[in-house]
Amino acid sequence: MDTAIDDRKRMQSNQQGWNRRAVAHLDSTYYDLDSFRAGKSSLRSLELGVVGDVSGKDFLHLQCHIGLNAISWARRGANVTAVDFADEALKIGGELAKGLNTDINFVHANVFDLPEVLEGSFDIVYTDYGVLHLLPDLSAWAKVVAHFLKPGGVFHVVEIHPILAAIEEVGNGELRVRPEAIPSGPLEDEVTATYGDGYDDVQHIDPYKQYSWLWSIPTVMNALIEAGLRIETFTEVPVDCRQRFSNMVRDENDEGLWRMPGDPIPLSWTCSARKPE
Repeated sequence: MDTAIDDRKRMQSNQQGWNRRAVAHLDSTYYDLDSFRAGKSSLRSLELGVVGDVSGKDFLHLQCHIGLNAISWARRGANVTAVDFADEALKIGGELAKGLNTDINFVHANVFDLPEVLEGSFDIVYTDYGVLHLLPDLSAWAKVVAHFLKPGGVFHVVEIHPILAAIEEVGNGELRVRPEAIPSGPLEDEVTATYGDGYDDVQHIDPYKQYSWLWSIPTVMNALIEAGLRIETFTEVPVDCRQRFSNMVRDENDEGLWRMPGDPIPLSWTCSARKPE
């Protein structure tokens, strides 16, 4: 069978699973919708520092899930279009935005199909936290990013560090490097729970098959370069968007970020790339 057809089927399985996750996330410590509705921003200092001022900018948020960050960027003055492949997630995002009197253009699409269903170009294209591993083809993805950027526009990604795939917790907060090599993918896992903010805040969901691809940071950056973008900034930082291991503690300067005692390894990375004028 054609690899592209196989990958489409894998992404359809992921889509079904992320619809299940979206419903579970209505009552999630990670998303904390009560606080969000009361005015709390979902954005952390990490992504705010990377992206900067968005006021008046045309802003495309790829793989937005239930839309909290998209809404938060709109609250900061951006003209936001937000995209996701999970229709249940977008339904939740649309209802949240409407209830908060925030104007967001939500688009239901697989990111690879986006040029067929969305017109226009943007000052900023953005994606964050746990999205790249759901993409089977980084070259095609980077071309979509470049397609939607205006000349001079900037793409920003804030992502979980791939080094975490090589680390496992073996009990009592002890971490070790996995003894086996990790294949790049597609990896197949049966998912029965979804994440929360804290280590023990998982929620059980109906099981589904999730397929993922472990991309190295150079692979991501090379895909962006090959799509015609110019890398401007890259950072690795010792903070994470949630408590992934039991020994992690909240960052004293940002309650939305977590870190390991001693900051022994990078936990997230960021990159900004510009489309030449």
